[in-house]
Amino acid sequence: MTGGLAPTQGQKQAERQLSYVERLYDGAVRVVRTHPRAEATDWLRIDLELACDVPPEWTPLTDLEPTEAVQILVPPDYPFHLPDAAVEHDRFAGLPHVLWSQSICLYLSPNDWDPGQGMQGFVERLVDWFRHVAEGTLTSGDVVPEPPLTGPSPVPDVVLVRGELPAALEANPEPWTAWAAVEMAGDQRWEVRQWLDADAARTLTGPAFLALVLGLPEPAGFRFPRRLGDLLEGFDRQRVDLAELFRLFQQTMAANLRRFPPDAETGTGPPMLVFVVTPAPPGSAAPSRVAYLAAWIVDISGLADGTATAHDPVFWLRVLDQRPRFTTRRDVRRPASWLRERRVLLLGCGGLGAPIAEYCARAGVAELHLVDDGVVMPGILVRQPYADADFGRPKVFALAERLAEIRSGTKFDATYGDAISYLRAGPGPDLDLIIDATAARAVAVALERFRWEDDRPHPPLLSVMVGHDSARGVATLAMPGAGGAGSDILRRLAVEAADDDSLLDVLDDFYPDLPRTALFQPEPGCSDPTYVGSAADLAAFSAWLLNDALTILGGERHPAEPRRWATVLRAPSPGRTGPAADRRHWPEDVVTVDAVHGYQVRMEPSAYAEVRNEVIRMAGRRGPRVETGGLLLGQIDHASRVVWVTEARGLPAGSDAFAGLLRLDPRAARAAVEERRRLTRNLVSFIGAWHTHPRNSAAPSPIDLDAMREMTDDTRAPALLMIFGGEDPARWRAWIGGRGRPEWCTALFLPFEEAAA
Repeated sequence: MTGGLAPTQGQKQAERQLSYVERLYDGAVRVVRTHPRAEATDWLRIDLELACDVPPEWTPLTDLEPTEAVQILVPPDYPFHLPDAAVEHDRFAGLPHVLWSQSICLYLSPNDWDPGQGMQGFVERLVDWFRHVAEGTLTSGDVVPEPPLTGPSPVPDVVLVRGELPAALEANPEPWTAWAAVEMAGDQRWEVRQWLDADAARTLTGPAFLALVLGLPEPAGFRFPRRLGDLLEGFDRQRVDLAELFRLFQQTMAANLRRFPPDAETGTGPPMLVFVVTPAPPGSAAPSRVAYLAAWIVDISGLADGTATAHDPVFWLRVLDQRPRFTTRRDVRRPASWLRERRVLLLGCGGLGAPIAEYCARAGVAELHLVDDGVVMPGILVRQPYADADFGRPKVFALAERLAEIRSGTKFDATYGDAISYLRAGPGPDLDLIIDATAARAVAVALERFRWEDDRPHPPLLSVMVGHDSARGVATLAMPGAGGAGSDILRRLAVEAADDDSLLDVLDDFYPDLPRTALFQPEPGCSDPTYVGSAADLAAFSAWLLNDALTILGGERHPAEPRRWATVLRAPSPGRTGPAADRRHWPEDVVTVDAVHGYQVRMEPSAYAEVRNEVIRMAGRRGPRVETGGLLLGQIDHASRVVWVTEARGLPAGSDAFAGLLRLDPRAARAAVEERRRLTRNLVSFIGAWHTHPRNSAAPSPIDLDAMREMTDDTRAPALLMIFGGEDPARWRAWIGGRGRPEWCTALFLPFEEAAA
């Protein structure tokens, strides 16, 4: 090479590598000439010759010369950007990987280029391409069905496309033209509002301007050209009438200028955009006439006055193609995809709720209803996604505005107020998911009560919370038809933890043996005590607890599968002994409503089985007509109006059961279960008694009523009476044999209400 500008360091490296490749191929690849450069930005052209002897038994795809000349174009910043390969004839037009008849595309994208392989890897691909052409084995199926690439552009704007092109255009096999209504939708961003035919384009109103749309009948290859002449030549080969295309350029520009005259100061009006629509190549998984979109910003003045040249650059805009038919979401087949187009109610916009709200928005929920009564305070910025500018604002409004910036396709509804009042008014039956992220006991109890008292179908309810030091988090999930909500499931988890050492840390965290005296109060004054936790802690817990619940929701379910789930997630810790994640589930309780005050009574299946086993045992000892009974252990909650019967036991010492009589000493009963009460942190204690009427109705007798009144008067505590009756002998025998249920009656006695009466 003589004269001109010296190659860059990278281009010199390419020359040295090609010299090595020349020796490596022993004459099959030869460097012929290196051309001088005129400008610092010029690519370095290096001419190669490749030996292409074709054995007579081969059937090449096209005529090949014994020696084929190829131009290698090396960018100034090689090896960080890939070179190009081209020929000066059109014999290869139409072959796979050949763009616009002369450019041989060896790499699908810049990321396909391996700088470490350098010119050796580049030439290997080039030689392989020629070999496949010579063998006749380079078929269209070898083309990776990806959209054609466009070169980088100095124009910073991008074009967002969401709507599908009309089906009529896809059915047209010839070159066609249409229009797009394009509107500025933010800084350096345009958005296609709709696709138009000629009539609709003439009557367009509003803030959108027109862009021309050109549909090509054949695939464009892997890459659009960078020069205007190459582009127009390619259009011409695809039967596009260039004269008509220029006329439409001018017509579209004139229509835009009539509606949007040039700015008085800058002299600029709407840009002239052209969308190029191309089919997918043969062999694509989803062939389509309108598969790919590219956008080109046109200098109409140069085309109009004839000053444009074939060497003028083509400025391709970046197209953000979000048409549902041709795009695959990056969260496909992930748990969050369950949220797509769902309607979600989120209670609480704090440390867990606000990140979950963002995950819902990014997952593409159709509606997200936010409820919170808090305001943004300086201290919460440590772990909640708000900003200085939000101080003093209700969280729901600040969060809804932020989420709307993330996703414009979701309806965000913000309610600044108390979650319990919102629930009492009825959140509506058309929700797909309710998420309770308030960590408020009152809200959990209200949800428990509202759900069981309303017999309409309910959506799944997910409740999430973290412990006092963010060392562990818990999610409870009540599926549709579940007999309990968050309070019920958390209580069930805690009861199980009392018998399972692997869950003991959960019991200590959420139901401490003694109330914590060292409360964390981050600000002086009336700041509420809270937990210790960072943004990283809460991001981890909110994401994984949500993901776990969505995994359950998205799984194929059988009607008999569990409806109550809990997941425990533990943060990394050097001293941790339990598993990082632990998922539990429980069968549905046997449920009834007490006949006196209307509380819902939930009896665990194991307790129900204990009653039956004790009946069988006593019948074997004293005969089938003898009444028997025992203790009921569990919890009575007056706020949710729920009675949990967790365990049933036989008679304690000092109690009697005979035909027509059951006598129980409540003080002895409490003493008998004191250890159980202590181990379960007051979740399982003495709550009443059960007994049988083997040959009579399950209704309580006067003796039963007197005994329960005496019990409540003596202990000043509520008590539950549960009677299993056998007025129908066949039904009683079937139950004893393990089939069906006997007659069953429950009655709750409340000392404070009895006193008022």
